[in-house]
Amino acid sequence: MVGERLTTNGAIVRTADWLGSIKPFNLDYQDDPGDAVVAFRTAILEADAVVVATPEYAAAIPGMLKNALDWVVGTGELYSKPIAVVSAGTTGGEHARNQLVRSLMWQGGHVVASLAVASPLTKSDADGWLTDQATIANLNELADTIEGASQLAPTARRRLIDQVASAAGVEPGHVAPIPGE
Repeated sequence: MVGERLTTNGAIVRTADWLGSIKPFNLDYQDDPGDAVVAFRTAILEADAVVVATPEYAAAIPGMLKNALDWVVGTGELYSKPIAVVSAGTTGGEHARNQLVRSLMWQGGHVVASLAVASPLTKSDADGWLTDQATIANLNELADTIEGASQLAPTARRRLIDQVASAAGVEPGHVAPIPGE
């Protein structure tokens, strides 16, 4: 839904449905991580902004996503990049969302928007399409926020980042500087 909104507004949207092909993280392979890791890093680097949508499994982000993110720790692709996070789960995926926000911010990402979708199956039709108007409106707002985030004045971007960081329990010292701040 977020990708659909962004595409309608003229953005180029790439999905990373191939994350499962990324081999398990191992620092011994940092110099030759494989084609899937290189493609993942390149996709992030070339993006003006990143949207990460994930379900919550056992009060955490899925292992496949965590593995992919481990491959970009310290490589800089996420540094100062505007990011939006969406989580879904029985209770809205609060644990996964907070874990994801923390990890992305500790990697230098600027998480400017965060949204929980609680009980998504109750908000969808039989084919899985969202029908809940409040959820659709919230997703559209998130899409609009991430679309404009790279153009925000540093003080406006900082305000969004600080709101998300505070809600996720991220200490201010773990927020990367904003260019021009």
